[in-house]
Amino acid sequence: MLTAPPHPSRRTVLRGLLALVVAAVAVVGQHVPLAAQSASLGEENSWLRIQNVGGRAATVDVTLYDTAGSRVAVAGCPSGGVCPAIAPGVGWSFFQQGLEAVQVGYRGAALVKSDQPFVALLARDAFKGGRFQIGGDTLRLGRGTAGMAFPIVQNTDQWMSRISVQNTSDRPACVELRYWTQGQATPVAIDPPSRAADCPQGGAPVAPHASLVRDERNFVAPFGFDGAATVRTYDTASGIRAGDQTLTSTIETRERAGPGLASSRGIAPDEQNRVVALPLVERNSTVSGTTWNTRFRIVNANPAASNEVTLRYDGVTASGDRVEIEHKMSVTGVLTCDQRDRGCLPADRDLPDTFTGSVRLQSIEPIAVYVQRASAAGGLADYRGFTVSEASRQVVLPILDKSFGPFGESTGWNSWFRVVSFDGSPSYVRVIYYSRQNPTGQLRDPINAANGVTVLQNADRNLPEGWVGSAIVISDQPVIVLVGIESAVFKGDSAMLYNGVGFD
Repeated sequence: MLTAPPHPSRRTVLRGLLALVVAAVAVVGQHVPLAAQSASLGEENSWLRIQNVGGRAATVDVTLYDTAGSRVAVAGCPSGGVCPAIAPGVGWSFFQQGLEAVQVGYRGAALVKSDQPFVALLARDAFKGGRFQIGGDTLRLGRGTAGMAFPIVQNTDQWMSRISVQNTSDRPACVELRYWTQGQATPVAIDPPSRAADCPQGGAPVAPHASLVRDERNFVAPFGFDGAATVRTYDTASGIRAGDQTLTSTIETRERAGPGLASSRGIAPDEQNRVVALPLVERNSTVSGTTWNTRFRIVNANPAASNEVTLRYDGVTASGDRVEIEHKMSVTGVLTCDQRDRGCLPADRDLPDTFTGSVRLQSIEPIAVYVQRASAAGGLADYRGFTVSEASRQVVLPILDKSFGPFGESTGWNSWFRVVSFDGSPSYVRVIYYSRQNPTGQLRDPINAANGVTVLQNADRNLPEGWVGSAIVISDQPVIVLVGIESAVFKGDSAMLYNGVGFD
């Protein structure tokens, strides 16, 4: 809920449209014949958070499409009895579950248009066997891209991923997925494996606004796969060039039998970089009674070529002692660094038994990175590695909570965010909280974020109980911000992570 408009160059980009994949409403459990491949998805719904960061009230239109690309419904603000135009600095949460024009069982995608700059977050909730699941991520704004990467894709006996790729344009596209494993310079599978009449050079035909969905029922990657995937386009038979096709995407990873759920968007080619920062990496880190571990996976922008990556770990032990470790690794295809074991560390160094900190990666060729955070209790969340283009002196966090209860007595939703200086230089940040009740904002005292700092909303006495809103982090140096949202109310996986959106 930012009252001041962003930089003019960003305003031009963000006023246009936003494509979302996948908006799913009440998708019930599905099973396939092989026991190893069965998966109970539970009842699933999605929701969208739109934050007006312009200088005037925003008119927002949301158009929903099914997976075939047919328009299903239109919603937006202002809407009588639902919501007014979204005032400057105010956020709007749009729950697809409450849209009467959408039938139960719907799955598809959405296109969002606004006459003011905005940021957005797409999340999904699911109930499976009485256990709650949540995951989400902030979204890329503007036109889609002709390719992307998913650094963590799984189709194992414990985990499964669902990839959804939407054609955001009014013209057809030819879309191909390639699956890569560690140390391999050739893909283990190509989807589709053969060419179609509409896509003579390769790829599967995807109609305008339609979605290509791949999950445990139709994965071309073999069962047992735990690696990465990349997406590329090909020229269509009708003459649409591969580079002119525009796509956007999401990926969700679920625990087959347990409650774990994580959700992120695909990483576009222009978001892949030679320097990537991971603000939260953990080994046996206990927070509010839950112990967390992370692993991160690197995929080369060109997985078929070898690469060299230098990793620098920087953090603290449980007693507060500082730990710094630097190590150089060779990457072919993908590389997985799991903090539960040696985590891509030198032979003579290891992380302490308890570690909380960050990792900075610097490579010869561009890379994309996901971080996966898991607890033994079934919690699962992930986030995208941050690049220099995301580091900013102004970072918007579209949704935060303090003891928030969306219904009944479910008042246990709380958030936190971790601020890290992108290049490690000393930095001081100030936080401004916004809400519908206080659209002009509440300014907090400066915070030293040189070595990374975590800010807990439930520890802020100035925020009232039951508060829901947003924030902007303002810094004297470029910083990155990772947000966590979790609840003690629901049993299952009630934790999610998302990347803050920079606005320099």
